[in-house]
Amino acid sequence: MSVTRWRLAKFLKARGLSAYALAKATGTARPTTIYRLAKEDHEPTRVDLPTLTLVLDGLRKLTGEDVKITDVLEYVPYEVSNDTETHEGD
Repeated sequence: MSVTRWRLAKFLKARGLSAYALAKATGTARPTTIYRLAKEDHEPTRVDLPTLTLVLDGLRKLTGEDVKITDVLEYVPYEVSNDTETHEGD
């Protein structure tokens, strides 16, 4: 089965940023949502588009970079994800 994975934790870590800093930058009244999305090895099954937009805007504000959806989400087609699972034990 194809999977879509969050890469937010890796993005933050690579730039020395915290979920707390992102939550502050977004101005959200619900920082726990940001913490949940930024938790490493945690892949929420859904997120609404306004929340995704809030995350991207917050990251742009923090980094000054042109942050794109592909910076925080990764799509792995079935063939690739299946090959990875098959070869992990090699």
